[in-house]
Amino acid sequence: MMRKYRICLAAVITAAALFTAGCGGGAASAGTAPPMPTETESAAAATVTETETTTRESEAVTEEDTTPAETEEYPKGENSVRTAEELAGKKVIALTFDDGPNTGVTNEILDVIEEYGIKASFFVIGQNIDPESAKAMQRAHSLGCEINSHSFTHSYMDQMSAEDIADEMERTSELIYEYVGEYPKFFRPPYIAVNTTMYDTIDLPFIAGIGCNDWEDRVSVEKRVRFLTEKCPEGCIILMHDAKDNEKTAEAVRQAVPMMLEQGFEFVTVSELFAAKGITPAADKEITYSYATENGWS
Repeated sequence: MMRKYRICLAAVITAAALFTAGCGGGAASAGTAPPMPTETESAAAATVTETETTTRESEAVTEEDTTPAETEEYPKGENSVRTAEELAGKKVIALTFDDGPNTGVTNEILDVIEEYGIKASFFVIGQNIDPESAKAMQRAHSLGCEINSHSFTHSYMDQMSAEDIADEMERTSELIYEYVGEYPKFFRPPYIAVNTTMYDTIDLPFIAGIGCNDWEDRVSVEKRVRFLTEKCPEGCIILMHDAKDNEKTAEAVRQAVPMMLEQGFEFVTVSELFAAKGITPAADKEITYSYATENGWS
C-alpha cells in the first residue's frame, strides 16, 4: 500500500514538473498563449492606430476639397444676332422647328446644324421641357440657334381667356430663361389659330411660316426634301417640326441642308432674317409673319 502511494506521488510530482517546464518555455510551445502587453505597450499601439486613422481621414478630406466643382455643359446668356451689314447681299432663309425639345429628333437635327455650321430657330412647348430634354435646347442655344415659344400646352389658345393665355406664355418663357438664360423673342401660335385677345395679351411678334405638313407621316422624306430645296424662297420662314417621332423630317433636313447651301442660301435665325431685311417685326399689330416683310407675306 505504501509502495503504491509512493508511485502515485512520484507521478504527480513528475506531471507538475513537466507542466512548470511547459509554462516557462514561452514561445517554444505551439499551444502557448502570447504574453499580455504592458500598459505602456498598449498606449503606444493605441496612439499609432489613432494617428493612422486621422491621416486617412485627412487624406479623404483633402481629396474631396481638391475635386473641381462641376461646371455647366452649356453657357447661358444672350446670343449675338448678326446685323444687316453682316448679312448684306446674302440669300437669307430661316429654318424653324416646332414641338420640341426632346432627346431624339431635336438632337438629330442639331447634328446637321452643327456639322454645317448653320443656324435655326426652335419654337418649344413648355410642357416638353424637363432636365433631360432641356439639354437639347441648351445645345441648340450654344450653337447660336434661337429658342422661342410655342405655348405651354399646345392648346387652341384662341379659345382661352386672357388670363390663361398669359399663363401659357409666362410658364414657357420662364422655363426657356431658366435653361438658356435668354427670353424668347417670338411666338408661334399652336395650329396658327389666333384672335384679337391673343394679339392684345401676348407682347411678342407672331410667327407662322410656310410648310409641307411634315407632321403627317404620309408625307415622305422625298417630298420634304423637294419642299425644302424647291419651294422655299429667299426671305421666307420655313415651318418644320422636331416632334419626338418625326424621324422623316430629321432625315429630310440632313439631305436638304447641303443642297440648299449649294444653292447659295444663308441659314439665319428669325431675328437675323428680319435684321437682314431691315424689318422691325410688330408685336402691337395683328400680323402673323411667314416672310420678313412689312405685312408678313411675300
